[in-house]
Amino acid sequence: MLPAIDVDLAALTPALAPNQVLLDYWRKLQATGPGAPARARFDPMAVPRLLPNIMLLERSDDGELTVRIMGTALAERHTTDLTGQPLLPSLPELLRKSAAASYAEVTSLPCVHLLRRRIHRTTGTTPLVEVLHLPLADPADRVVFVITAVWELDPPVDHDEQDWQHPGERQRALL
Repeated sequence: MLPAIDVDLAALTPALAPNQVLLDYWRKLQATGPGAPARARFDPMAVPRLLPNIMLLERSDDGELTVRIMGTALAERHTTDLTGQPLLPSLPELLRKSAAASYAEVTSLPCVHLLRRRIHRTTGTTPLVEVLHLPLADPADRVVFVITAVWELDPPVDHDEQDWQHPGERQRALL
């Protein structure tokens, strides 16, 4: 997994406007109390323009991640809609371990992750992406849901191309 830079939630600033919009909306949901907001409070129609690049995942007690909703742009880039299917087996081997660890951390701490890195897709492409993971709680206040937004950075935003030669960077904001 990428090394984390711990930041205050208020200091977490995505490079891309759509991720900032989603983070701002999530913060409004969280404003009612500490911790992760309830999944029931998340209204996809509050962020309709972001939906093509959003996934809603559910993490089971055994750590399996099931895709509950997959946006159309993500399904197209992934070459299949994974709604209702486990996420990790569909990822390239290079990405599985770090994705599993990242989702485990988001749900267990809980925390928000903001990642910028190159990902190796099953199609053979390696786009530079900014990924935002936001935790949501079930009715029993267990953090088992994660909203994930994935946007390609083209060209890299606020970074020199050399900055992206390393595997990536990850910011973590504890709740």
